[in-house]
Amino acid sequence: MKTLTIDLKSVFLGAGLMGGLLLMANKPAPQAVQQPVDEVRRYQAVTGERGVTILDTKTGRFIVDPYGFQNPRWTKGDFEEIHARQTK
Repeated sequence: MKTLTIDLKSVFLGAGLMGGLLLMANKPAPQAVQQPVDEVRRYQAVTGERGVTILDTKTGRFIVDPYGFQNPRWTKGDFEEIHARQTK
């Protein structure tokens, strides 16, 4: 049987090379550019005395569910259409 002997210089050299190799292999990934977040979310829901309203803030469309009915009756609407009807 052969006896295996390693001197201290070889141990430190091997550990240093392994540490350097691990540091080079584990580079952090480049940061992805994040899109800015709007403070106002796209959909907003409001409840009141007359019912529930869900508003799409980007298009101006909304749906309304008035209280007083047993089954939900969602009614669609659009702010631009309503404004155009009132100015005529």
